[in-house]
Amino acid sequence: MGQQDGSRDAEMAQSTSAEAPASSEYRVLQGPLFKKLGTDPTSQKVIRLTRKVGSTLKTTGKTWTGPSGGRWVEQLPTEKPGWLLIEGPGFGQPGPLLDPVQPGEEEPIVLFALSPIDDSPLCEICLKPSQTVRHAKRWLALRLPGLQVNRIAVAKEKPSDKTHGMGLRNFPANWILEDETKLKDTPFKDGGELVFFYMGDAAEDVAAAAAAPTTS
Repeated sequence: MGQQDGSRDAEMAQSTSAEAPASSEYRVLQGPLFKKLGTDPTSQKVIRLTRKVGSTLKTTGKTWTGPSGGRWVEQLPTEKPGWLLIEGPGFGQPGPLLDPVQPGEEEPIVLFALSPIDDSPLCEICLKPSQTVRHAKRWLALRLPGLQVNRIAVAKEKPSDKTHGMGLRNFPANWILEDETKLKDTPFKDGGELVFFYMGDAAEDVAAAAAAPTTS
């Protein structure tokens, strides 16, 4: 991702805004996580953390927004004090890393996805049962830049002896899930695979996205 170093330097610059506590628990949506060590959110010391997708982290609820727009939340000092990145530029992780947990919210499911290019492990996606198939598609496109949401077809299950790039010709049409279908109305279970096909040349689309000029 272009301008990463510059964005990161700007993000480490002195602080601007802090917000009042809103939630004490955040859910991990993707990784790795990024943590500024210490009680000062303008700290330049940042480490990577590995946490299980779908797990939760306890925070004070206090958030801070840096000059580049990155949002951070203060972690409870049960281990080492610090600030966790919620979402922001300069770290090569598009999309939110953390999501505030609302009181009484539904328990999410975590699905794994394979690359449409070579069937290698792509990512894990944390989804709420009330969210839709289209929401899952957006996550796939976010995690593999270049994929186009309207070319992704999510299926109820995978053909028994086929892979992502094969077997669609004889695949029953009623096994393809509509965008508006809620995850709770699909066969997907926590820990299972998010089965999808890419109706195009995934390798070509990903390569084109990687070659495209970036904006600052």
